[in-house]
Amino acid sequence: MNILIIGGGAIGCLLAARLGTAGHAITVLDRPETAVALQARGIRLVEADGHTIAPAVRIASSPAEAYRDASFDLAVLAVKAFDTATVVETLHPFHSTATPLMSIQNGVGNEAVLAESLPAPILAGSLTTPVEVLGPGHVKVARASHRLAVAPWRGAGRPEQVAALFAGAGFTVQIFTDGPALKWTKLLMNMLANAQAAILDMTPAEVFAQPSLAHLEVLAWREALAVMRALGLTPVPLAGYPMALVGALVRRLPVGLVRPVMGRFIAGGRGSKPPSLVYDLRPQPRGRSEVAWLNGAVAAQARDLGLPAPVNDTLARVLLDLVEGRASIDEWKGRPERLLAAVEHSTAATLSP
Repeated sequence: MNILIIGGGAIGCLLAARLGTAGHAITVLDRPETAVALQARGIRLVEADGHTIAPAVRIASSPAEAYRDASFDLAVLAVKAFDTATVVETLHPFHSTATPLMSIQNGVGNEAVLAESLPAPILAGSLTTPVEVLGPGHVKVARASHRLAVAPWRGAGRPEQVAALFAGAGFTVQIFTDGPALKWTKLLMNMLANAQAAILDMTPAEVFAQPSLAHLEVLAWREALAVMRALGLTPVPLAGYPMALVGALVRRLPVGLVRPVMGRFIAGGRGSKPPSLVYDLRPQPRGRSEVAWLNGAVAAQARDLGLPAPVNDTLARVLLDLVEGRASIDEWKGRPERLLAAVEHSTAATLSP
């Protein structure tokens, strides 16, 4: 098959390497400065066992170049959520209405932007393989678990055919029927010990070692689960995890019993890779963050539904302040008491008439 991968970061390179090694024709589209580095160095993937694969792939620096003399069977969007709108605008004049486009991005909201802007079939995707960037086009699998999920979003996206494609490249693939449920379930997994770790400059293990911080993680999940229930969404069993059962336990059990369960869940999920939002502040603030599509999305949807979400609102607001330069990293680094006070203030404001 002829496949377009939009985004040459960690996930894009992982997919390009695996699909290219499986014999498919791969084009990777990225911005010009990144494309130059990829053209010079190629794409290399170091598997968890140390084995390296480096198939030949085509690199394009613009949609015009990517789509020139090429008809794609599938396009995969693997850019950060904050780049979705810009990428879609550049794709619009070139992307065929017959080519399914699958978002494999973190957070919720990306598929809605795609469906609103492009007439092509839209698929929701989820990848639970943690990947580290070693250099331009050079990535490493942090934990040996190649798991991918796909669900229809809009139109005839042929999820079964997409599933077979990735299964042939060595992925364990799940097919779900409810795209929003899939993406909200992945959001639950992505947000766990993520924003707090970034704000406080702590590891997820350090977050869960402090009961007060672990308590915030439980409350943040409860807010997200309340939003899902209001939307009529049930967590799906993503990557082999019984997420519906886990969600029910988080909602109903005392916090003291939930904390160790969630701690074990996060310890086995990411391998050695730090959570994604940590990179928004290392080595210096990027100026943009996906937290708006994670904790921020929970808070925004909760507001629309008339539900409280002070924990997610605080986490998103503080991290965005740090990323966008309205607050100093040193003011929050290693200061859990400050974050707890901010959440307490937000909760009081939510409850006040």
